[in-house]
Order: sequence, then structure tokens, then C-alpha cells
Amino acid sequence: MSWQAVALLLVAFVAAGLLSYRQHLAYQRAVNELATEENRSGVLLVSGRAKGRLRGAIVLLVIDRRKGQVLRARAMEGRSVFATFRERPELAGPVEGAEDRAGSTALGRAVQEALRMASRLNAGALRT
Repeated sequence: MSWQAVALLLVAFVAAGLLSYRQHLAYQRAVNELATEENRSGVLLVSGRAKGRLRGAIVLLVIDRRKGQVLRARAMEGRSVFATFRERPELAGPVEGAEDRAGSTALGRAVQEALRMASRLNAGALRT
């Protein structure tokens, strides 16, 4: 293998690492924004992710514990490190059936994981 090929591989690895770090910062920023905007009693912020061979999804859900309602949802879905978080109003509504409203398999699995996390954090008493 020539030194040019090695240099190209090194540049590709560095670029992939930087883009992954950029995506991590986007996740952190989205979590912090939702936490700041929805900081009130009885509200729970949870996240879930689903990894697939070609595409994945990460979802952030703001859940009203007492009513068993998803108040807000943001999701990052896609195949590349260029995916961004978007508001997903179709996920708002009763906790029960939120997976069915997801629209894609990956997002449905991410919602399912987030709801399992909410159930654990709420000592299994999340009203559905």
C-alpha cells in the first residue's frame, strides 16, 4: 500500500470522527434545549435509539407522567452523520400507540425504547 492510500484512509477516519462528534453535539444541544423549555413538575424527558443496518433513529420524548401523554417529540432519523433533530408532532398524544404513530420501523423501535426508559424512571407507574 502506498503512502497516498494510507494518508487517504487517515483523512477519512479523521473526517468520520469529526462528523460523528458534530452529531453528538447536536444530540446534546437538542436534549439541553428540551430540558430547559420543558422544565416543570410532572414532566419527564426520555430518549431512545434504534440502530439498523442502513438507517437508525434517535427520539427525544417529553412525557406528562400524570396524564400519560407525549407532549413533545423530536427525532433524528437517517443514514448519515448529517441527520438533524426535527420536531415530530405526530408522536404527541397518548403514550399508548405512540409506536404506531412513528411512521418508520427504526423510529418505532426508538419510541419503544424511550417508553421503556420512562416506565423504569417512573417506577413502572406510567399511565398508558
